[in-house]
Amino acid sequence: MHDRQSSLFSGVIDRAIDNIFGADFDFVPTTGDKALDKTVKDYVIWRMEADKADATGQRDFPDIAKSTLRAIWNDGDCLLVKRPDGSLLSFEAEQIETPGGKGMEAGGRIVLGVEMDDLNRQTAYWVKPRRSRGDTGMVRLDEQAVRIPKADTFFPAYRKRFNQTRGVPFLAAALGNFDRLNNYLDYEQAAAEFNAMLGFQITKQPQMLDMAGVIDNEDTNTNATFTKLQKMEPLSVFDLNPGEEVKMIGAQRPGANFETYIVICCRIVGVAVGYPLELIMLDFSKTNYSSARASLGEARRSFRGWQRFSQKTICMPWYAWQIARGIAVGEVPARPEAFKAKCQWPAWEYIDPYKEAMGNQVALKSRTRSISQCIRDIGGEPDEVFAEIATDREKLTALGIPIVEDSGTKNAGAGGQDEGQGDEEGETQDERDEKERRKQEKQNATA
Repeated sequence: MHDRQSSLFSGVIDRAIDNIFGADFDFVPTTGDKALDKTVKDYVIWRMEADKADATGQRDFPDIAKSTLRAIWNDGDCLLVKRPDGSLLSFEAEQIETPGGKGMEAGGRIVLGVEMDDLNRQTAYWVKPRRSRGDTGMVRLDEQAVRIPKADTFFPAYRKRFNQTRGVPFLAAALGNFDRLNNYLDYEQAAAEFNAMLGFQITKQPQMLDMAGVIDNEDTNTNATFTKLQKMEPLSVFDLNPGEEVKMIGAQRPGANFETYIVICCRIVGVAVGYPLELIMLDFSKTNYSSARASLGEARRSFRGWQRFSQKTICMPWYAWQIARGIAVGEVPARPEAFKAKCQWPAWEYIDPYKEAMGNQVALKSRTRSISQCIRDIGGEPDEVFAEIATDREKLTALGIPIVEDSGTKNAGAGGQDEGQGDEEGETQDERDEKERRKQEKQNATA
């Protein structure tokens, strides 16, 4: 309900999933054999398509992974069943439930739809399928739960305690704050909407001779003024009776503390989900470079944790399953290194591209960072980038177009020029470094 009816709640999840998976999630084979990498890559891309990955044919694998993470944030867990054709059939948390009247073998038990042995190891799951019935759409029918062995499933769950059988929603701790904040926003918006309707109050001094009017009026106010409520159409003009007075009703909403209260509530929500205020409200107007970098750094640490969670619980297990199926049917060579791969996660844009680039340059010169690492940080694949650079250089050379290089950075990949080695103008490396340091100090002072 929160995900459908709360713009703040839904927006928090949307931004998290965008940062964790992005729009171009992919698998990168790392077999060490380029020919095998291409074979495996082509096969996996084919299996990631919606008609191959999803039993319903609606979602490709990246969308399945995103929906899985969304279910974990909302419900704590979900169940993905592996079908013989290599597709996945998904079950939401509410469909996993303990069946009635089912006997168990010695030492076993079912807890919240999860079958476990005497060591609390999960062995199977019990689910109730949904069926479409007439115009009512997807409804649960009175059917017996189905037992699905663990080996035929993926069961990603967010657990925070030892011996926890089912997952707990990641956003559970923030739900109370979400509810109160949403109610506050609804009331303030309703009051502001009422204020925008130009409400009027008509008051009338009572006439002692008009006893019928006094009796009919139910107002018990003791200020000797009776209030009459009327409804008028927009832009209508009406006449007042003798003795009546009209006053405009002003709700004066939202109040003076509206923005302050919203900011505080969003900060509290951000603590629960690991978000800075700027990312929740998408407002960086009051943030400088250093603060924005620190805030986004904290959020990205959280995103990396969820990337690792997704990689361990759904992405790489699905990849290994598909490779095993490919080997079984002869689509993939039966080599153990075919299972080696990594997830390609989205890149996060630089807050200040120039400063980030200068930082990378210093790291390259000090040999504390590699060119490949810099490329991965912006979402690129080093081998592809290097191949593209080589191709571009060959084309430029063939067309007779000169290649212009910065003498101060052309050897950065090797750790920079040796000390004392000069460029075409006779300037040493130490002199260039000192000039760059002064330039950076001047820019920082200006900022």
